[in-house]
Amino acid sequence: MAETTTPEHEQEGDDDRLSTLPDDILLLILNKLDLIRDAARTTVLSKRWRHLLGLRSEIVLDVLNFDATHQDDDDLEYTMDDLLRTNASVVEATEILLRQHRRQHTTIQLLDITFYLRDESIGIVRAVDRAMADHRILAAKFTVIPDVPDVYCEDDDVLLAYGRRFMTFFDAYPRAFTGLKDLNLHALRLGESDIANVLSACEKLEYSSLVNCDAGIGDDQLSVLQIEHSRLVELVVIFCGFGTVELKWLPRLTRLTCRNWMPSQDQYPLSIGYVPQLLVLTLSNACTAQHKTIKLTEFLGNTAVAELDLNFLCEKMSYHICYSDEENQTGENTRENFDRAADLLKWETRHDFKHYNMKKLTIKGFQVEAKFTRYIRRVMEAAMNLEVVSLRESHPCLRCEFLPSTVYPRTHKEINLIKKQISAWRSSPIQIEIV
Repeated sequence: MAETTTPEHEQEGDDDRLSTLPDDILLLILNKLDLIRDAARTTVLSKRWRHLLGLRSEIVLDVLNFDATHQDDDDLEYTMDDLLRTNASVVEATEILLRQHRRQHTTIQLLDITFYLRDESIGIVRAVDRAMADHRILAAKFTVIPDVPDVYCEDDDVLLAYGRRFMTFFDAYPRAFTGLKDLNLHALRLGESDIANVLSACEKLEYSSLVNCDAGIGDDQLSVLQIEHSRLVELVVIFCGFGTVELKWLPRLTRLTCRNWMPSQDQYPLSIGYVPQLLVLTLSNACTAQHKTIKLTEFLGNTAVAELDLNFLCEKMSYHICYSDEENQTGENTRENFDRAADLLKWETRHDFKHYNMKKLTIKGFQVEAKFTRYIRRVMEAAMNLEVVSLRESHPCLRCEFLPSTVYPRTHKEINLIKKQISAWRSSPIQIEIV
């Protein structure tokens, strides 16, 4: 009897029905997998799958999801050796995947990489730099995180070392950054103009966040973050050491979030220049008691802000000083800090200043006190087309989970009294949310 040949995929197992599918269907299956690690495991099932991993249209590599040994056991201690091995795996995966795409002349719709800021990570930046040169990446995202447990590390030497390492990556392979649409940086102390230069080099950048970053702190003043960018749509600044954030020229910016930074004592923490499309402005813990007033014109001016979201769970408004020595805190000095903050909620503006775009005012950390109601009334007088006032209770401090005791309206009687008082300040109906 003549021998018959069996197709390769049947030799590997009669039950491997998936391998009989055409490439486009198999690629669709691979694209549905959330983790590259899982996709890579799939490709070892059959030679039929092996070339497909380099054809994925979206590549998401997250170092936080890459350590398989600790995925199912939270009690296992995560050592520096584990961290090094995990980060090295992400570097290797990036190099292999981008090499496969280059050989097969395929285009990546999205490349999203989260990696530790370690020396070996320059391999990631180098591989992306080469791929950018071939125009094989349509959209890219970098999230650069520190290899220490505390993302809010305050050690000056550590922050400075991270900043220098990051700039080494940037200076060596600037082309890797030119195609980024999303850049998220953590725990960096950079030179005075480094952040502005990096953002400027990211020509396609649309989304950016800075967490626990600064541009150098002198003995007598804090640094200034100045930003100009033609395409940036959203900017988030959290726990940063900038004395002032200056938005110089951002024609497409629609959303700005500033949370938990320590501004200088003699300047206003936020300066808005040409930002005509700004729609949502979120300020959380961004002011201290040294700021006797907040200028409405500094925050709004001629912007298109439709929603102003304010969170007053800050170290001077909540009986809480997150950055100070806890041993020196007493009930008396925290109460004194709170009392000194009474003027913080005043709006210093011309009496005839009007803003016609704001539709919603949100205040988190609202309390039944005169300074809050005076503040709301001044906003309502200036925001001519305000439609919604949303009052929310305080949330725990993002840094230490402290939750202050507050005088928040809870009973129907208290809620109705607040709503009646606010409604009386407008001749037209206004929606009041107390949740």
